[in-house]
Amino acid sequence: MIHPIPLTIVFEDQLSEHVMSKLAAQIHRDGKPKFTVALSYSGGGNGYIKKNIKGFNAASKGSAYFVLTDLDNYTCAPELMKQWLNIPQNNNLILRVAVREVESWILADIEGFSTFTGVSSVHFPENPDEILDPKAELLRIIKKSRLRSVKEDVLPKNIYATIGPNYNGRLGEFVYKHWSVKRAAERSDSLARTVNALTAFELRYT
Repeated sequence: MIHPIPLTIVFEDQLSEHVMSKLAAQIHRDGKPKFTVALSYSGGGNGYIKKNIKGFNAASKGSAYFVLTDLDNYTCAPELMKQWLNIPQNNNLILRVAVREVESWILADIEGFSTFTGVSSVHFPENPDEILDPKAELLRIIKKSRLRSVKEDVLPKNIYATIGPNYNGRLGEFVYKHWSVKRAAERSDSLARTVNALTAFELRYT
């Protein structure tokens, strides 16, 4: 009997945690989940990940680590990885970059998010990886929603807030219940590469 691979996930924010947990649950091997999330680490932003990535790389010699960060202002994912981890990457470290933010992966499931928000698909970008500010684009779409509860949860209440009071909770609901990894990966190359990396992963002890 093949048991799921225990996976430690490291993420920037709660929405990334939701997405990573969903991805881990969606990857199967012989008809059963390939991974089980054993531990979770969040430092509240990419600074924590950048500071500790070499430590996670060292720790991955004995177990599987899945680390996700946003591309943000870097030119490309290889540039970020080279700057952050300028030493050999261990086989058990799955370091992936969302282009440009994890919100772009949410927007990539146009059909699912259109239904969830009640906003017509004509208002969605076809190439989410090319959006410079995916979070702003997501909020722009939510503003068009006729669903009051969604708008109240996701949109900022005042000029001092960047997101709504239940931003992560409401979008987490979408991720777990409605988000199609398959549909989203067809529009987001960075997500497709992450799915492929998880699918091909094999635990190796060094």
